[in-house]
Amino acid sequence: MIKYDINKIRNSKNINFRPRLKMDIMKNIENMITTMKARVEREIPDTGYFRNFAENFENKDSKIFGKYIALSVEKDEMIDGEALLKISVLHPNLPVDASSLLVAGSRKKILDYMNKENFIDEVKTSILELSKSLRESNL
Repeated sequence: MIKYDINKIRNSKNINFRPRLKMDIMKNIENMITTMKARVEREIPDTGYFRNFAENFENKDSKIFGKYIALSVEKDEMIDGEALLKISVLHPNLPVDASSLLVAGSRKKILDYMNKENFIDEVKTSILELSKSLRESNL
């Protein structure tokens, strides 16, 4: 798995992204986010163990260099009751993905982050940046 720091990529001088995607993929992103919000609310306890989970869809947009796009939640092994919300784009031909951490914290913190007004725009931007990173990697 390739991990990237989205903030470093966004602050790079030679990268200028404008999140413009086809309506098909926008519907898929919105559905993925809606499903993930419900799962976060239902499956992350205040304390104790929970299973990692993810929501994904197959990419059909030629602008995105990736086969699948996923939002995932993983348990933070160091802090009880904390989780990590990540976004990933799977390489179209290889078993390699580019992923980035969106937010870490409690269920409430993750839900607050996902309910922000510009969360969908952040997800779109992250997808495009991770896609570009995969395309430019020499794999």
